[in-house]
Amino acid sequence: MNRKLLNRVVVAIYIDPDFYPPTINGILNMAPDTKELIVVTRNNSKDDFPFPGNVKLLKKGPLMTVRASEQMSTWKKIRSFFSFVYTLLSVTRNGRADMIVLYDPFPLFAWYLVRPLLSAKTLVWYHNHDMPSIQHMRKYSIGWFAGTRERKAMDHIDYFTLPSADRLPFYPWLKKSIPYATIPNYPSLKHYTKYSPKDLSGDISVIYQGFVGPGHGIEELVQLLPETISGKRLHLVLKGSVTETYKRKVEELAEKLLVTDRVTWVGISAYAAIRQLTDSCHIGIGIHMNTDQVSKTLGTASNKIYEYAACGLPVILYDIDQFKRYLDKYNWTFFTDGTVAGIRSCLDDIIPKLPELAPQARHDFEQGLNFETAFTDVWHDIKLQYERKRG
Repeated sequence: MNRKLLNRVVVAIYIDPDFYPPTINGILNMAPDTKELIVVTRNNSKDDFPFPGNVKLLKKGPLMTVRASEQMSTWKKIRSFFSFVYTLLSVTRNGRADMIVLYDPFPLFAWYLVRPLLSAKTLVWYHNHDMPSIQHMRKYSIGWFAGTRERKAMDHIDYFTLPSADRLPFYPWLKKSIPYATIPNYPSLKHYTKYSPKDLSGDISVIYQGFVGPGHGIEELVQLLPETISGKRLHLVLKGSVTETYKRKVEELAEKLLVTDRVTWVGISAYAAIRQLTDSCHIGIGIHMNTDQVSKTLGTASNKIYEYAACGLPVILYDIDQFKRYLDKYNWTFFTDGTVAGIRSCLDDIIPKLPELAPQARHDFEQGLNFETAFTDVWHDIKLQYERKRG
């Protein structure tokens, strides 16, 4: 019996999905069930993820980094947003879309503006990667309007998901009639398809992926680079965006300790290329010592932790309940207070055990800590909701 395909699913995300692995994973897993999947986004990345052939990217505007787009004039920001709104309307009006998937408040606000023009039979699913902090938004900016209208717009959605159940209490206004599910930010089996055994004959490469800044144990790790730990020298790989001020601070520390050759900086790159870099390393850093609400609810929402595991990397985490609750049961997770001594102790525990920890981390990814395990049942339920709505 042939599986019934959705005719058109429209995914809307305001920042290029190449910067949002969970969106990429969602697209990869929705695409087999759709004849056509259209992604409405902005042109923030010169790289496009190699999606299946039925996925069409509509990247609006000239190529521009996210930071550059944030520095545009108010008029250009308004024009860019309404170009996004018009594109979303053009691919969804007149019942053209069976389903609309909205990632984060900007697309939710865009949809809310054109909702009266759309078919009432189109299922609307809203997923929020990160909770908006309205207090830090400039009043009357587009982001402020999107954040302040989120509550009202959510009254009209058909399904709501978050990457962490710990974030649900921040949405007390969610109607009980609207189904909710958690989809952790695990990596996809469709992308992390291979695992390479680790070469342990040389230095131990320790990688941090994400925004490179304070609160992640980076300066503490640099202070350990002159040392030999469990008979091994360390090499630190810093992958992601960084401010010039913080980069210079780290570089000056490395220069002072004569370890500049042991720090490698890797800037923003295509998501498809990150896997190979991570796979070449031995230990992952998942330390989050910041205290904002997003940082305090990262147990299942920090994709880097689980991407490390998918590549067979043991992970060093900050010793707080949020991470221990979800990850303490795995033998490849190690917890630190974020001090030099605490991180050294973790490395001392990890390095001799790497031959058994690496394959165990990969095994746990394959057996449960993958996107498909979390997504399959939710996607099935969403499709049932769609059938009910269509009558």
